[in-house]
Amino acid sequence: MSFQDVQTGGGARSSSSSYMASKSPSQAVAAGIFQINTAVAAFRRLVDAIGTAKDTPDHRLKLHNTRQRILQLVKETSAKLKALTEPDHDPTVNPSKKVEDAKLARDFQNTLQEFQKVQQLASERESTYSPAPPPPSLPTTSSGSDESLPQEKQRLLMEQRR
Repeated sequence: MSFQDVQTGGGARSSSSSYMASKSPSQAVAAGIFQINTAVAAFRRLVDAIGTAKDTPDHRLKLHNTRQRILQLVKETSAKLKALTEPDHDPTVNPSKKVEDAKLARDFQNTLQEFQKVQQLASERESTYSPAPPPPSLPTTSSGSDESLPQEKQRLLMEQRR
């Protein structure tokens, strides 16, 4: 809760959407760009794990879901940015607003370029490496530990090949 909320008698915001609704269009675009940057950083970490022992079908699903989330954020932020910059073509618009909007557009473009780079890297790595198979389930019969040893060797060999 901010000091202004206390002064006006308001409580804490119930959700981020109500917070977003109260912000100016410029702040909403800036927040969208920030969210995209944060999601791209998470996407980069997931891409960096491709080809490692962490690369599992579940990991690939997280990668896919993160990519879809970023694309949705890009779509929403792009619409907000377009609505924000539409009036800038009018000669009576304050020049400082034009400069601020141009900076937001440049930041958005840089964010998109970074996402494209990471997406290209992800595509290359996904085609090069296949996800590790899920961990084998426990055997139903109690066979000796001698049978699990060859399985362990196979797993280690697969990791070395990666």
